[in-house]
Amino acid sequence: MPSEGAAVHSNHAAPVRLVGLDDAGEPFLSGDRLLRGIYPGQASTVRAVLATCEANDLFQHGIVRTRELPRSPHPDLSYEMVLEHQRVQFVSYPHEWPGSMYREAALFHVRLYERLQEHGLTLKDWHPYNVLFEGTTPVFVDFTSIIPIADLESQPYLNRGPRPRGVAALWDGMSRAMYEMYRLTFEPYFGLPLAMMHRGQHGAARRRVFETTLNAAASVITRGETFDGDLAGRLRCEIRDRLLRGLLLERGPRKRRFFGSVRRSIERTNAAARPSDYSSYYEDKNEAFATVPSRDWTNKQHGVHAALTQFRPKTVLDLGSNTGWFSMLAARLGSSVVAVDLDEASIDRLYLAALREKLPVLPLVADLTRPLPEVFAKTFDDEPSLSLLGDGLPLLRTATDRLRCEMVLALAVVHHLALGQGLDFREIAATLGRLANRYLCVEFVAIDDAMITGDPGFFKAWNAAGDSFGWYTRDNFITELRHHFSEIEIVPSSPESRSLLICSKQGR
Repeated sequence: MPSEGAAVHSNHAAPVRLVGLDDAGEPFLSGDRLLRGIYPGQASTVRAVLATCEANDLFQHGIVRTRELPRSPHPDLSYEMVLEHQRVQFVSYPHEWPGSMYREAALFHVRLYERLQEHGLTLKDWHPYNVLFEGTTPVFVDFTSIIPIADLESQPYLNRGPRPRGVAALWDGMSRAMYEMYRLTFEPYFGLPLAMMHRGQHGAARRRVFETTLNAAASVITRGETFDGDLAGRLRCEIRDRLLRGLLLERGPRKRRFFGSVRRSIERTNAAARPSDYSSYYEDKNEAFATVPSRDWTNKQHGVHAALTQFRPKTVLDLGSNTGWFSMLAARLGSSVVAVDLDEASIDRLYLAALREKLPVLPLVADLTRPLPEVFAKTFDDEPSLSLLGDGLPLLRTATDRLRCEMVLALAVVHHLALGQGLDFREIAATLGRLANRYLCVEFVAIDDAMITGDPGFFKAWNAAGDSFGWYTRDNFITELRHHFSEIEIVPSSPESRSLLICSKQGR
């Protein structure tokens, strides 16, 4: 459910389809409003679900705030009804979430099942693509996945599995549907990735989650690859599966014991990344100060604070955020923050800190200088599209398209991109210019900085061909930045071999 900002009424904007693969309706943008058109024949069920949610304020449990519009702003489209959803500020995907955040999404999903069942409702699928995060708070965004519990058994995809045998032959229809949903969506998209993270295989888990994106891949994560070389872990997984099958002998639609067991299994999972060389970065530099201005602060901290208080950006993207000292500073000054870093241990630590302090920070593991490609859904002849707005859009969009902010912070990043990865200033400036809607605070580290000269082998491109980096100067970097920013102010950072470039686009 892509979005940037609050809904604003606009009845004249042409609809822009968002990707949705539900057979009940499709989401789209109408100006700044996020709407969902409901296909003919589906309105009575959706309206009943909405009435139950409103009567019992189920939205307080994390379901996206939703209302029915009295009339469609696009009467030329033959929807039976149109919903309006509250927009989530940034779109993120499961392969970008640190382990602790992934675990929270899984727990949130199970708790939502348990709460919905108290009101005669359930979900018809069970995967992380139903969830977005507003800062550290999970939000269930796929409203039409909520259905009356009595309708679950009739979902076509839950009736294609193997004929039940053994204990499963004693199940009722609801138990068969629940297990199929668990087997097809929870285990490969929640359970097994979390098991890989529990084993310390975070990078592999995120890579496989991306490679097996729901509705886009021909395969899913399997138990065999998850527990490769871990016979005891595989055995525990098989035993747990048999236990769950036994719990599904419980009669009635709610299956309390089954969901309780799944929830407790997630709670026992330790998905947090182990500490890395970077996850104590600010402590190691003796810069883990409180985020209240102090004489102890460095020039860098004073300079960034001054830029944030001068421009008061509504949204901030902190590139190379590490454990997020500057992300937390921006959040405390009133900005909604997206913090991005390649080091999962640092991002996991930031997630837990922002969660504890209730700060509007969305921490993600991603490389915005080498973004992953867009991913498109697979099409099937026996499942034709029902869209009234057309197809061909990416299922997953690139991070540089989704995470643009009013201000970008790029601190102690440029020298890693240039001297480490071998990117030139034109490429770096273009990426920063694309991500920053209005302002940029970027740190330039001179080539004689002690961190560079003290460990030249760390910067692979420079170490391999140091004589070819004569272009690496602050003046040359500023020249490239001027193609994207009309005003550039130079202020001191720390140590003296570093400086902050405060950049603004024309018409700010």
